[in-house]
Amino acid sequence: MPDDDRSVEAFYNRMSPRYSEAIQRCVPRYGEMLRTLIDYIPYDLRPRRIVELGCGGGDLAALVVERYPEAEIHLVDLAAEMIETCKRRFSGAPNLRYHTLDFAQMAFDDHSIDLVASSIAIHHLDDAAKQTLFRRVFSALREGGVVAYADQFRGVSDEIHATHMSRWREEAFKLGCSPEEWDSWMRHQDHHDHHATLEDQVKWLRAAGFTLVDCPWRHLLWTVLIARKP
Repeated sequence: MPDDDRSVEAFYNRMSPRYSEAIQRCVPRYGEMLRTLIDYIPYDLRPRRIVELGCGGGDLAALVVERYPEAEIHLVDLAAEMIETCKRRFSGAPNLRYHTLDFAQMAFDDHSIDLVASSIAIHHLDDAAKQTLFRRVFSALREGGVVAYADQFRGVSDEIHATHMSRWREEAFKLGCSPEEWDSWMRHQDHHDHHATLEDQVKWLRAAGFTLVDCPWRHLLWTVLIARKP
């Protein structure tokens, strides 16, 4: 791995021109996962203010904009090139706001947000940081607010997790991922990813105060979680 890929920021800055294309090859059922996330946001939620943590190339944001065209939507990403990609992609959407920063360090005002969404980003935080984020998001959400995220989750045993990884590799190769591309993702994962189990993340969300925590979709380690603030 080149030295400049040793940080999450550098990796995604380098990936930004081809991220949306690469992710389709490397994440099985990627589009289905994002659509499920959107479909399970409660229909009675009418968000005025939405924050996406780790917006990447804007694939989830595109679905959010489509469903909530009147909402004020804040896209957050550590990688400046990803933010620039989103600015170009959504140049005709005046209600989007862009923030180049680490969402783990982002300041949230209490009771200021209706929906927090994220896709393949929260796993970059270690377990303690995930729990801190969930508590901060809970405080930031208004009553009835929702957090909805898709991410990589660890299997409950080493054997199950190893099987997830093996099957992921097989499916990614069938989708057109090359050995070199796979190796690049795995090097990034070894340096920066912190997978937690579904059981732990549900427990942490409930401990933060969320109710109605559910997992509406899962394929291998790829998982969607929805949680609502009372």
